[in-house]
Amino acid sequence: MSRYQLLQNIKKINPSSLLQNPSSSTTTETTDSSIYLNSFITKDQSTAQILRLTVLLSDCSNSKRFIRKTLLCGGDRGGRGGGDRGGRGGGDRGGRGGGDRGGRGGGDRGGRGGGDRGGRGGGDRGGYGGGDRGGRGGGDRGGGRGRGRGGPVVIFRDPNHAAEAPDAKVTKMEDEYHKSLSGIDALSQMSLNQRYPARPGYGTNGRQVELYSNSFSLNTNSNLVLNRYMIDITPNMDSMKKKRIQVFRLILELPELANIPIATDYASMLITPKKLPFKDERVFSIPWRKDGKDEPLSDAQVYQVRIGTPTSFNISDFVQFLSKSSATGVSDVHKEEAIQVMNALMGFYAKTDKGIVSIADNRHFSTARKGNEHNFTTLNMGLEALRGFYQSVRPATGRLLLNVNVTHSVFLEPASLVNLFQRLGYGHSVVDKIKKKIVEVIHLGEEKSKAGTTIPREKSIWDLARPTDGKNNDHPPQVARYGAGPKDVKFYLSVEPPSTKGDPQPKSGSKKQASKASRYISVYDYFKTTYPKFNLNPDFPVVNVGNNDKPSYLPAEVCIIKPGQVVKKALLGDQTRMMLDFANRRPEPNAMSIITSGKQFLGLNAKDNPLLAQFGVQVGNSLITVQGRVLLPPTINYKNQQHRAMTVTPRDGSWNMRDTRFHTCGNLGPWTYLIIESTARGGRLDHQVAAQAFDKFRRQLGSAGIGVDGYLGTPAPPIKHIEGNEAATSDAVANVFQRLSTSKSLKKPRFLLCILPVNDVMLYNTIKRFGDTKAGIHTVCVQYSKFTKADPQYFGNVALKFNLKAGGINQTIDKLGIINEGKTMVVGIDVTHPNPGAKEGTPSVAAMVSSNDKLLGQWSGICRLQSKAGKEMVTDLEMMFTNQLKIWVKKNKAGPENILVYRDGVSEGQYDTVLTDELPKLRNACRKLYPADYTKKGLPKISIIICGKRHHTRFYPKDTNSADSKSNCPAGTIVDRGVTESRNWDFFLQPHQCLMGTARPCHYFVILDEIFKSQKAKPPHKTSADALEELTHNMCHLFGRATKAVSLCPPAYYADLLCTRMRSYLADYFDPQSGSSTPAPGAGPAPAANAINQDRVTTHRDIQDSIHIFEFPFSFYLTGCLPFSFTDLRIAAVCPYSRIFELQRLTWLNISTSFTAALA
Repeated sequence: MSRYQLLQNIKKINPSSLLQNPSSSTTTETTDSSIYLNSFITKDQSTAQILRLTVLLSDCSNSKRFIRKTLLCGGDRGGRGGGDRGGRGGGDRGGRGGGDRGGRGGGDRGGRGGGDRGGRGGGDRGGYGGGDRGGRGGGDRGGGRGRGRGGPVVIFRDPNHAAEAPDAKVTKMEDEYHKSLSGIDALSQMSLNQRYPARPGYGTNGRQVELYSNSFSLNTNSNLVLNRYMIDITPNMDSMKKKRIQVFRLILELPELANIPIATDYASMLITPKKLPFKDERVFSIPWRKDGKDEPLSDAQVYQVRIGTPTSFNISDFVQFLSKSSATGVSDVHKEEAIQVMNALMGFYAKTDKGIVSIADNRHFSTARKGNEHNFTTLNMGLEALRGFYQSVRPATGRLLLNVNVTHSVFLEPASLVNLFQRLGYGHSVVDKIKKKIVEVIHLGEEKSKAGTTIPREKSIWDLARPTDGKNNDHPPQVARYGAGPKDVKFYLSVEPPSTKGDPQPKSGSKKQASKASRYISVYDYFKTTYPKFNLNPDFPVVNVGNNDKPSYLPAEVCIIKPGQVVKKALLGDQTRMMLDFANRRPEPNAMSIITSGKQFLGLNAKDNPLLAQFGVQVGNSLITVQGRVLLPPTINYKNQQHRAMTVTPRDGSWNMRDTRFHTCGNLGPWTYLIIESTARGGRLDHQVAAQAFDKFRRQLGSAGIGVDGYLGTPAPPIKHIEGNEAATSDAVANVFQRLSTSKSLKKPRFLLCILPVNDVMLYNTIKRFGDTKAGIHTVCVQYSKFTKADPQYFGNVALKFNLKAGGINQTIDKLGIINEGKTMVVGIDVTHPNPGAKEGTPSVAAMVSSNDKLLGQWSGICRLQSKAGKEMVTDLEMMFTNQLKIWVKKNKAGPENILVYRDGVSEGQYDTVLTDELPKLRNACRKLYPADYTKKGLPKISIIICGKRHHTRFYPKDTNSADSKSNCPAGTIVDRGVTESRNWDFFLQPHQCLMGTARPCHYFVILDEIFKSQKAKPPHKTSADALEELTHNMCHLFGRATKAVSLCPPAYYADLLCTRMRSYLADYFDPQSGSSTPAPGAGPAPAANAINQDRVTTHRDIQDSIHIFEFPFSFYLTGCLPFSFTDLRIAAVCPYSRIFELQRLTWLNISTSFTAALA
């Protein structure tokens, strides 16, 4: 049962009846756990409160005890002061102690005491009183004046297997490898024998912990050899995925392959443990036969299938290679191919099940409804979310691992087209979802095989009927308009004996000569005569299930959407929130799902999948355990109210700024504010109230040390946001910025505080585009309803942004290793790509940021359009890097001796391309700027580290000592053993506390190192691994807009966010507005990438050197690769104008990770 369904069921409960009978209890059963609603002890408990609490706890084990304890003792960490349903002060909208919107003591949106959006004491993003654990009373864990008793930490326990220590054999191999690196000669020799730098050893710093990882060991027979046969099909079927899958099913039915264990990826290969009974390649003629049909049609297409000669992969030798400390034995190409073959074998079981939908080979979802309700939830607007499983074979020291994770994706809701059109209409947003989707047609009756199995009749929707359909035919159809109904779509009915080929449904006239009785007839009249039981609605659009040249029309009444069809469109805000709620699960239920339903679903148990035994493969019984460490947080440097240095120590990855000032305060120069009203209801703003709030805000900035004396004395002329009229609003904003930047009577402001009426992404994008690229004015957006409350905490959050934009430095850290010497420039690089919903021709955008000095408090950035969409390697990298080097030289009088690059957004298969394509461009830029004597010395030294967030490795606490209050691994957790290869230099780091869901660590992989290997490790570091791990971890505490550690190292994070800002400049390309509620022809393709002016993403010269021009758009704003899954979904922001808080990073983060929700 999904949370949504559970919520609907609980709505039926009458709380008063529970109160009248205190001894009664109501039990709601779910597949995952039983939820017990015990006696309620206060009369202010409402159904809504019960619902919220129950939904939040529905995935927790031990629910009865947990709910009782929460009701009596406080919520998440409530206690006396509250939490979600605090004790003395509790309740959902609590009283004195808090609750969800509590009073003094806290709760989710506490008052003075804090909470998630707390006052002086709280708030995730900190500011002056806050931080995740708040000041006087709050933070996410706060409550009252103390922490309260809190709810229990729920630790994963395998009910069938006792927890084991990390594999001793693997640990021994890792230790032996470490010992083998006794001298620099050994390290250098190993580096020569492999593509990437050898691991200089394992990290040693931090408190040791044991953790579960979401992987199973893969055990193979000692002599396992897998044979791969590549398949070539003629005519080519690369563009026909569904038909290609069916051809592979027909291949497996060949008599020559009978009684032979075979697996396939249903795309290009067959896998066997023994060679097939023919030596050379073999060609088979296979007539096309529809799935379920007993025999092919007499004139069926015949495919020539060539089974090539085998390539053998000795998996046992591969495992031996993973057990060696040397780099010889298996080439990297062979290694990747061996992993590919193993993935085909392990994924075969799920792909063979027709009730399972597979996405991108390794993500699998069940479409079965019965008994699987808890893995579905509706997202409204014709969409639903499914929970499934991801699996992938991964190499690790001494073994192969099978990584299994819970995953989510968005699908089109199975329903009749009539139902869809009735509920949602048939505007562009609906039509875009159904294009290319499969429907079952029901007007032709059932078709059955000889065995009595029903054979579905299926068609693919090309589009709605268009006036241009079949225009080259002798008798083209007559379509009144795009999306016309059945009375307005006519086709030429040829009165001839029906062909044995094709289906009896309305088709356009062909070039064959028809009899005199042939005529044009509407779809409506044709169905009224031929299929009278269907009453057609003349308003519902007719769909084309043929194509542009050969259209074939069906009315909505005979089309049923087939289940399990992925939707690759951006979600609306409410849909995203529902998706978050559905996918947001703590480690324990996720791990439990993997070892129970996941193993069965994927066929990992021998009893379910006997083919594995025939291949000589066994999957481990339980999740593996690994050794991790928890690094100490760095000390954060600020100034006190007397302008003297002071330090703050983070706790659980966050800290607060109470009684502190910024490390270095900036001066705003001339500045003022702008009020933007809206024509929508409630959009009229009280200017006097806004002015009073602005005065308070200005005083708070001044008391924080920020220079505010340049206030121009009067606000900018107010403007109106014309609701629903983007062009008018854009013109109004453009006029204001034009006046402010060119007026001779008014001094041009350097800063403009924009007070907005509502959360509106379009309005935000417009302001940023004109302010950043046209006028050269720093803009900071706030929402009227929040700003006018004059909450010091909220003002403090906004002050973080003002200080950075003004050139100030919010916080610094002393322990930054080689960076402290002032000779190392840190660089972040990322590329963002257009969504599937973007206009045709929309380019990818590349961003680069770089540090300006050793404090890492100010960064400069540059952005360029890529030569084409989807290109991950940066086209203009040399020019961009030259620009950044010049900025460094301007500020530091010499070029950096070290360049440390954090590269985001690169898949494992592209590591080599970074070295062969991007590294030479970096070196060329250096060669042109550096003196010859520098380059002769080998300067600058470059190290490149890939930052990966789109992976599926997770870690779960093994006991309470290795868990935080959210049942996740604690902030600072690092893992470089157990799930890594000894010869590669990589590690998983989780520097932040994940407040929701399951934390996802960032994976750092060193592909080039000229910096760390050349320096001897200094105490307390024992190896270069310690130095890099600590540096990366400490940098995560230097994200300037937060008083908490962030999950992605700031250089990569800033580059990612700069890409997001560039998307806002090109919002009309990346996120075009939906059309009207009725269909209309498209406006045609957008200009090609090279036709978009680079000026669209070039910031004005007055603010060009600072990346802190950007902040985050508000509302849920999807920016990543779709289909929507919490493996790859990007969210650039969540709520309006608050602080940054770690929820679930979907993009660069996942709902099973911590995505940083940015609030501008």
